[in-house]
Amino acid sequence: MPIVPYQDLHDASELLWEKLQMLSPSQQQLFQEHLMMSWIFHDFALEGSVLTIAEIKAAIDDEIISAPSLIPSYHHIIALRDGIRRIVEARGKKQFPLNLDWLKKLHQILLPADRKDQTQYRKDNPIHRLYFHDLAQADKISYQMRKLTDWFRTDECKYASPIEIGCKVHRDVIRIFPWPDISGRVARLAMNHVLINHGFWPALIHHVDRQRYYEALKSEQNEIETLVAGGVEGGLKAANKLYQGIVDATRRF
Repeated sequence: MPIVPYQDLHDASELLWEKLQMLSPSQQQLFQEHLMMSWIFHDFALEGSVLTIAEIKAAIDDEIISAPSLIPSYHHIIALRDGIRRIVEARGKKQFPLNLDWLKKLHQILLPADRKDQTQYRKDNPIHRLYFHDLAQADKISYQMRKLTDWFRTDECKYASPIEIGCKVHRDVIRIFPWPDISGRVARLAMNHVLINHGFWPALIHHVDRQRYYEALKSEQNEIETLVAGGVEGGLKAANKLYQGIVDATRRF
């Protein structure tokens, strides 16, 4: 994929955000539902959990009464929905501090309802079945997380683009893997929080790029930056198509 200039991605993203504001409330709701379904599907599929549209809808639709026992990932789906809503609704309202508390707050949001008290760093050193690199040793997690968040105060971070910052957070959190089970989800939500807060469209890594995604995480940061830029670009194309479809459907009536 040819590299797309970050400024072009930013300009196209800002234009789409502006167009969405011109939709009616019902049109915005329809768009947001489609985005939410796609985001949740691809994020879970990246980690090997392929959800059906019915399962996602049953979990996130407040009008559907569902028994959590019927959907194994029910509480995780709800938590991711809440995390996505939180970062999208915060877009443009105010800057947020890049610090350790921010990452811990995102982790807290993404914990399923029955595990909200399990906020501690992991205590064991598992051989992860998905990520190909060695994870940080449990006794090094605190140090590695401080090292990452200390980077936020450096000139390198100050002059980096939002895509570079988001990818740095994403890659480092996954390589440290501070929390059991959902560290990958936290890393991707943190990255997209950075992107959205700076006017970019979120980077949704498509499930067909799953293998490429894991390989990129083993490589230098420019590999994940290329993949993420492609995720933003692909997401913009899909979102603009969805937007036009919603507008055209309204005009037919």
